[in-house]
Amino acid sequence: MLRSFLAILAAAIVLALGVIGCSTRQIKPTLPAVNVRTATMNITPGVEVLTRVALPDGFVPSPDYPPMWLQSGQEVAVIGSQNGRAVVMGYGGSGYRSARVIAQDGGIGAPNGKLIDFAANPDGMVLALAVVKADPARLDVVTRDVISAGAANPVSSFDGDFDSASIGWLGDFTIGLALRAHTADEPPRDRLGIMPVPQPPSGASSGLYTINVSGAVTTGYLKLNCKMSRLSWSPDGFVAIGSGDANAPPIIVDRGKESCVRLNAKAPVRVLDWQHDSKAFLFEEFGGPQGTGAYRYDLENMRARLVAISSGAAAFVGNDQALALGSAGLTFRAARSAPDAPIRAEVALSNPNGSETEVESLGFDTTPAMLAASTMTYARATDAAAIATFSPSPAGPIRKLVIYSVAPKRKFLVAYGPPRGAIAMSWSPRGRYLAIADGDVTAAALTIMMPPR
Repeated sequence: MLRSFLAILAAAIVLALGVIGCSTRQIKPTLPAVNVRTATMNITPGVEVLTRVALPDGFVPSPDYPPMWLQSGQEVAVIGSQNGRAVVMGYGGSGYRSARVIAQDGGIGAPNGKLIDFAANPDGMVLALAVVKADPARLDVVTRDVISAGAANPVSSFDGDFDSASIGWLGDFTIGLALRAHTADEPPRDRLGIMPVPQPPSGASSGLYTINVSGAVTTGYLKLNCKMSRLSWSPDGFVAIGSGDANAPPIIVDRGKESCVRLNAKAPVRVLDWQHDSKAFLFEEFGGPQGTGAYRYDLENMRARLVAISSGAAAFVGNDQALALGSAGLTFRAARSAPDAPIRAEVALSNPNGSETEVESLGFDTTPAMLAASTMTYARATDAAAIATFSPSPAGPIRKLVIYSVAPKRKFLVAYGPPRGAIAMSWSPRGRYLAIADGDVTAAALTIMMPPR
């Protein structure tokens, strides 16, 4: 079944959250002995590793938040959980080995509450936190100056109980907060079967709030006729995609037009990347009418186009092109009927209308289920994509981390190992270094490498 590999991988996250001879005849060398590892993978010999730091005991990195490069790349923040509490760890200094707690449940940033969302401003100098408190029910927006060693400060508060809260930066000094107020259970009918008039929730209203933190803090409000969910903001900060959930459909929010429309996809969706000019985005639909797929959505004509079947790895590259992991010839029917069948792992580069597509093999097999569990992150500055995917083997699935240099079409296997626990990765601001947070409750690590190109 399509869920077979995904279920194994998800369960692992939840339960655990050479020699070259000399001869006159040329001999193919064997793979040298591995001497550097992330928490779960062997790093290919020859790949330059800047640092490998063990994360605290019991710390599990979150796959939903890639490592954040703070202070213009001088510090890396890793978001995860430890003993049931959300924690943001920071690593900086020489070799990124100086560790500190930037925020945590019941501690700095949330001394009497729980952290539920995080976002760094464009230059990585300020971290915004969404913190919920139970008694009385309230949500605080807290900012943490990452250079300062002082306490984090609430900049705005919203009374009430919320089913969804999402925070993001719309510019250097403006925070966007999307709230969906809690909807009480249906009140009982009276003895005549008449439904009482529903009462509006107490406290802050649902909608989009904008918080300006430059100088005196000011808060604006935009009431939208749609249900808020976790938002992914465009680079220019005017458009956002709501992922949707069990009680809210996916939406497109346009702050400039003060409007929102429904995205024709099954909730939840995952935004994979934004075009650098904010005119299009890539998203993954999980198990829609046809099956899991990656799509390109152009905001100008409000249309979606398929870019990969059974894939969760795609990014915008170069001049408006989309790079996607997949397999040529794979169909939705084949992905559903034979999710564990071996297929070639390939990357495809397509233009905006999909009329021209270049396909390149990565040199190993995968399966439709493994493609669906893959991820990709792209560095525009160096035109390189990091792809975390999987390959079948007699001993079981193998996680493979591949660097694909787009223009020269070069590919490098930089790490490999069993698919144990979570993995999250991100490029440094200039695209030279790749930060990898991986592991589970037994062992986790932050590894920073400079991949070949």
